[in-house]
Amino acid sequence: MTESNLGSAEVVTISFHDISSGADLDRQIEQAFSFSGLGLVLIEGYPEFAEKREAVLREIRKFALLPEEVRERYARPECSYSFGWSHGKEKMKSGVPDLAKGSFYARPHGDVVEPDGSPRKQQFPETYADNIWPSEESPGLEHAFKEMSRVQMEIGHHMCRLFDRYLNKITATASQPHQLDTFYNMVKDSVAYKGRMLHYYPVEPEVNSAIDGLCGWHLDHGCITSLLSPLYLDLAGNTLPKPADCGLYVKAPGDGTVNKVDIPADCIAIQLGEMFQLLSGGLLRATPHCVRSCKSPTISREQLVVFMDCKPDQKMELPSFSG
Repeated sequence: MTESNLGSAEVVTISFHDISSGADLDRQIEQAFSFSGLGLVLIEGYPEFAEKREAVLREIRKFALLPEEVRERYARPECSYSFGWSHGKEKMKSGVPDLAKGSFYARPHGDVVEPDGSPRKQQFPETYADNIWPSEESPGLEHAFKEMSRVQMEIGHHMCRLFDRYLNKITATASQPHQLDTFYNMVKDSVAYKGRMLHYYPVEPEVNSAIDGLCGWHLDHGCITSLLSPLYLDLAGNTLPKPADCGLYVKAPGDGTVNKVDIPADCIAIQLGEMFQLLSGGLLRATPHCVRSCKSPTISREQLVVFMDCKPDQKMELPSFSG
C-alpha cells in the first residue's frame, strides 16, 4: 500500500454547536458510523480550543526529551505501564519493542478514584491506579493535559447522546428498542477513561516504510476515542506543516479501502470503539486503523488521545434487536 492508491472517502464534519444544541444529526451519524462509514467524525468550532491543544502537545514533547533516568521515574510496571511513562514496553507489528514513540498515560477526571487496597484497585490496576505527575521536572504537563482532556470528554459525552438518539430511532419498531441515554450513562458514570499523550520520535525513513509498519491495524477496544490534530515539530521545536506521508489511516468497513484521515487543527476526531459496535448490535461500526509517524529523522509528531470506556464489569451482551 502506497500513498498513491489510497481511497478518498469523505470524512463527516459536524459543528460543536450542533452536537451540543440538540440538533437532529441522525443522517450524519449514519453516514459516519454505519456499514459504509469510516467510523469517525470531525467536530469543529469548539470555542477557545487552539491554545489548549498547542499547550498540551508541546508539554508532552518537553517531557519526552528529558533524560531517560528522569522519565523512567514515572514508569509504573505495577499497573502494566498504563499510568505514567511508557517507552519500549509495547511490541510493534514485527514483535520488537516499540522505541519509535513514548507515551504518558493519565486519567482525565480524577487523580485518585479508588483508595489503596480496594478490591477494584487490586483487580484492575490498569484502570483504577492513581495518576502520577512529574510536577518538578515538567510542571506544565498536568495542567495542560487536564485542560485539553476536559474538552475532549465534553465532546465525547455529547456524541454518546447522539448515538443513543440514532439507535433509539432506528430500533423503534423492535420489541426491545435501544433506550435513550443508555450509552451516555454507561460512559458518563464510568471512570475507565485514559488519556495517552504521545511523542513520536524522529526516525529514519526505512524504519517506517510501510503504512502499518510500526502500529499494526487494530480496533480500539473501548467505547469511543477522541483525537486531536497532531502537531509536527522540527528538532528545534518549530511548528511544521503536516508531512504528506504520515498520519491516521482507516480501512472502510465495506471494501477495506484504506483512507488517510487528516484532522484539521481546529477539529477533534471522535472514533468508535469495539464496545459500542457490539452493544449497538453492529448498527454502529468501528473501523480498523493505524498510525504512521513521519518518515524523517528531523520531525517529531505530538498527539493526545483520550479513550472513553465503560466500567470494567460492564456486561458484553448483544442487544435483542441485533437479530
